[in-house]
This record gives sequence, C-alpha cells and structure tokens, in this order.
Amino acid sequence: MTDYRAPASDPPRSPRRFVSPLDVSVTASGTDTVVTVCGEIDLAVSDGLRQTLEDELRFTPAALIADLSAVTFCDSTGFTALVQIRAKAEESRVPFILVTQERALLRPMSLLGLDAVFNVHPTLDSARDALSR
Repeated sequence: MTDYRAPASDPPRSPRRFVSPLDVSVTASGTDTVVTVCGEIDLAVSDGLRQTLEDELRFTPAALIADLSAVTFCDSTGFTALVQIRAKAEESRVPFILVTQERALLRPMSLLGLDAVFNVHPTLDSARDALSR
C-alpha cells in the first residue's frame, strides 16, 4: 500500500483565498439611482452588493435601478440578495428595476420563476422609459 501523505518535513501550505472581484458604482440623480455592477455575483460578494443597494434605498430614491448588463454570473446568494432588496424597495414604495440582456442571468431567473418577480429591462434607457410612463 502506498502512503500519499506529504512528508512531515514539508511546511504546511497557507490557505488559499478566492476573491470574486465585483465592480460597483452608484449614480444618483433626481429621477433615479443607478447601481452599476460588473463582474460575477457569488457568495463572496453578494452580501456587499445587498448592503450597497440597501444603503441606496435609505435615501428613498425616486427609483432604484440595478444595471447588471456587465454581470457574467450570478449564483443563488446573488439572486437571494436581489429578492431581499426588491422586498425592501416595495416596502419603501421605491420602484426596483433590473437591467440586463445577459443569458447568464436571464436563464436562471426564468428557471427559478424570478422573471415574474423582477421588473427586468434590456437597457437602461428602456428602464427609464418605463419609469416615465
């Protein structure tokens, strides 16, 4: 039988950290607040994204738009954060709109039935047009 364990003389390896970079910017105006998100939304960043959106809701904007056009992946923790924000926005009577055309988001949303929950628009302009009606 072969022993595959490392010899005792090998120093222990330091734990590796996997960081999921997420770039978030906020643009506020009198008509809406747009939170633009770029990257992947996963367990490592979903709480930070939720907190950013929650912070913007505290200002009670006329509308809160999450521009996810540059998001390439979203796991269940990301969708949970978005559902939580939608509920808080509804309580505050602030329209909450998602902007994306990314199949990586639209497909899971459809499979989870979230396309019936979220107000989703393909572009920022179409989201703003919907608000002005």
